[in-house]
Amino acid sequence: MKAGPTLTLLHTNDFHGRLRPPATDALRRLREEHPDALLLDAGDAVTAGNLGFRLTGEPILDTMSDLGYSAMCLGNRETHPRKEIFPIKVAGARFPILCGNLMPKGDAPVPTVPSLRLELGGIRLGICAATVPMFTRKQWSQSLCDYWFEDPITSVCAQAEVLRPEVDVLIALTHIGFQRDVRLAEQCPELDLIVGGHSHTDLEEPYRVGHCAVVQARSHAFFAGVATLEVADGRGELRAWRKEPLRDAPA
Repeated sequence: MKAGPTLTLLHTNDFHGRLRPPATDALRRLREEHPDALLLDAGDAVTAGNLGFRLTGEPILDTMSDLGYSAMCLGNRETHPRKEIFPIKVAGARFPILCGNLMPKGDAPVPTVPSLRLELGGIRLGICAATVPMFTRKQWSQSLCDYWFEDPITSVCAQAEVLRPEVDVLIALTHIGFQRDVRLAEQCPELDLIVGGHSHTDLEEPYRVGHCAVVQARSHAFFAGVATLEVADGRGELRAWRKEPLRDAPA
């Protein structure tokens, strides 16, 4: 097997507005230790609930922007069924918010992008994303919504099929919960890594399904995940992963 360049990935999920000192300081130090790392979040960063919003915006999105986040998956807390409000909830993010299974009605603005392509240190990187379906075509309340969500696993598989020939490392950034992430890994062999959220799963080691590894870093800013991927034989391989404490966690 011919080894190639390596990529460091830092990831968080499900802050629920709790990214405050000392967690912010710890995450900043981690960024300083890995200045070339990719920094991703798997959603539910904001304080507001699914139907709530803050007219002045979400301060945590400014903090995450200052920390240099590369991208974030849309979480259910960042969504809203109305087009007048949804863009306001995520307006503070100075980084892309990803979601491939969000569909607008009519002229409703879409404050997300389906996927992302980057090049870091000569590595061609693809990130596809999906979130838990909040409003679907079959819900009785659909007539009140300006958006709906398609099946997340089907969406990521379709994105991965397009991206795989164009990238060296293919990551799914998801907010669908650990069990769905495992199903996604089983159904989408094109993926190298799934960075998940929503279920607040406290993994001690990566969960592997064939070539693909699934990781998640609990919730509420207690941990960040630190992953090392190596490009070998034309695709990414997770070589190491650990949880880095950001603040004291309850037993």
